[in-house]
Amino acid sequence: MKFAVQGIFNTDLKDINYESVRFAAELGFQGFGTHINVPAESISEATIANAKAVIAGQGLAWLQVWGKYPCIISPNETVRSAGVAQLRELCKLCAKLGVPGVGLRPTSLNPRGDWWPHADNFKPETEDRLVQSMNEVLVTARDLGLNIVLETHQTSTLDSAKTIRRVIERTDPQRVKVNIDLCNFVTDLRTAFDPAPMICEQFALLGEFGDTVHCKDYYLEDRLVLHVAETVIGTGMMDWDTLLTEAKRAMPNGWLMVEHLPISMIPLAKANLTAKWNKVKSEK
Repeated sequence: MKFAVQGIFNTDLKDINYESVRFAAELGFQGFGTHINVPAESISEATIANAKAVIAGQGLAWLQVWGKYPCIISPNETVRSAGVAQLRELCKLCAKLGVPGVGLRPTSLNPRGDWWPHADNFKPETEDRLVQSMNEVLVTARDLGLNIVLETHQTSTLDSAKTIRRVIERTDPQRVKVNIDLCNFVTDLRTAFDPAPMICEQFALLGEFGDTVHCKDYYLEDRLVLHVAETVIGTGMMDWDTLLTEAKRAMPNGWLMVEHLPISMIPLAKANLTAKWNKVKSEK
């Protein structure tokens, strides 16, 4: 498997420069993903050309781009269609950049944020609207030769491995991939203390669709009732032996992507992940 990072580039692609890219390369990362915080169509051709040149100069693979857009599961058709339109613009940007994966968040019906919970996120009709939106985006993605890569979480419509697989099968299993993110499915205390069954289920059902494995660690806060917090890889409760063994089996040519850390903590996370991967890789 190869190493990637998310979190170094998070603005309008103007933060992609020699120093920032060299930082990633010197840590041993071979690829990366990036978020943009402006409309995709607002990024100039000059900015696109510069970003591509800097990345190519360091030999890194640009795996995915994510962006902001209106809720694609909204029952308000105007809002839903606007979200689809913005995702299509993101597809066009990825094509210009030569990036193969368009990051797609399922969004949320909670107006406070895309990852905040809402009871209606789990209704069958909400899944239907997600499938509709994905299929509309896929028209553009197919034309441009791109994949859609799903972001998933227990708070979203994509709340379990079974649901995620069902949605993939309702859309296009050839073009829809997934970021396998195990921390996002620590749903209860039993799973927190013994995540191996959940990890195995995720890879069993989703491994064939895996684009990257998002690598994060977690711990339980001493608060009532359940508060799961993310932390640096190797300092929490994640079962890395099981995670990396399953990743090696299901996605031998895949990517391990470090994410959700301030830049100052990325070197420690990379070092710890490399040590754990080397251990698993050496075992028969």
